[in-house]
Amino acid sequence: MTKHDALRKQRIIDYIAATVRESGYPPSVREIAAAVGLASTSAVHHHLSSLEREGLLERDATQSRALRLTPSAMLSAGATDALARGPEAGGQAIPVIGEIAAGGPIEAYQEATESVTVPDLINTSAGTYVLRVRGDSMVDAHIMDGDLVVIREQETARDGDIVVAQVEENAVTLKRFFKERDRVRLQPANETYEPQFYDDVRIQGKLVGVIRRVD
Repeated sequence: MTKHDALRKQRIIDYIAATVRESGYPPSVREIAAAVGLASTSAVHHHLSSLEREGLLERDATQSRALRLTPSAMLSAGATDALARGPEAGGQAIPVIGEIAAGGPIEAYQEATESVTVPDLINTSAGTYVLRVRGDSMVDAHIMDGDLVVIREQETARDGDIVVAQVEENAVTLKRFFKERDRVRLQPANETYEPQFYDDVRIQGKLVGVIRRVD
């Protein structure tokens, strides 16, 4: 990928994030083309497909405006600032129910000791909750020690999703999920950590947002 393509992709991410913040819904393909200086909608689709392959965008082929930035893309678009502003940014109060490891598995406690305002930029729904991250194994996915991760409760995952996976009776971990032939691979986003392999894991939720406190 050329530097020019990388800059174009970042402009697309920035424009989608800004449009969602301002209007509450993503832009159309034609609006993206006009905003970033692309001559055709086919060129936009090319870049959107590339962003999707890179795990920065989710799309629904049945709807024209069904574009959703992943947490990594929102951070790269500067959404960290919006997420960190808290109540004045608007949104919904979601309970922080415990801590989760981004290193080795640790126990997550089921006690809502605090809550955090999750901006409307993040698509929340019933069953959404927040966990505080401990560890650095997901830093290359822009998830740092001390960050708050917004989790949508669900029991299934696609390859590449960042999930809360239960690996022991009371132990969970935050990793990328991959289903292999006869096992599950939980992949860190830090080259200093080795992948974890299990016969099976229980998916408890999928990452839908990252909140970072800015002092």
